[in-house]
Amino acid sequence: MIDIRVAGPSDAALLAEIGAETFAETYGSANDASDMHAYVSAHFSPALQARELADPANAFLVAEAEGTPAGFARLRARVPPAPHQAARPIEIVQFYARAAWIGRGVGAPLMQGCLDEAVARGADLIWLGVWERNLRAIRFYEKWAFLQIGKKQFQVGTDVQNDLVLARAPSRPPR
Repeated sequence: MIDIRVAGPSDAALLAEIGAETFAETYGSANDASDMHAYVSAHFSPALQARELADPANAFLVAEAEGTPAGFARLRARVPPAPHQAARPIEIVQFYARAAWIGRGVGAPLMQGCLDEAVARGADLIWLGVWERNLRAIRFYEKWAFLQIGKKQFQVGTDVQNDLVLARAPSRPPR
């Protein structure tokens, strides 16, 4: 059973830990070690996640499996860097599952939680960026009816990479 809960201020250290861990596990072997260190150091710390938690434009959802934190997602109100027809878009900024829980049913309830949160916030478009080389993630998002609407750059340290921008209506059911 996977439980999804809204993160609170006391979760800042947990979010920093999971974010750094999963980003390094997912992308470390495909990137230069110094670029990875620079990115992780700049984007994951209890202080940074505490500021993000305090910002009302953000929402964090934590997935817990068997009482253990298995992943999290962060959403924020933000316009995509691609053409869109949305008045109230929301971005899935981060969508992370710990390696031990990938393929064990964490992703589906976490994504449904993101869609539910987007609807609750009145969003009419939910979008995300995914590294063009992360084929497993792309397939997952496609199963949830996300379609490519553009591309954007994403910088890991000194390395500029290409992300696909995927989007869908938050209320349409998955395929």
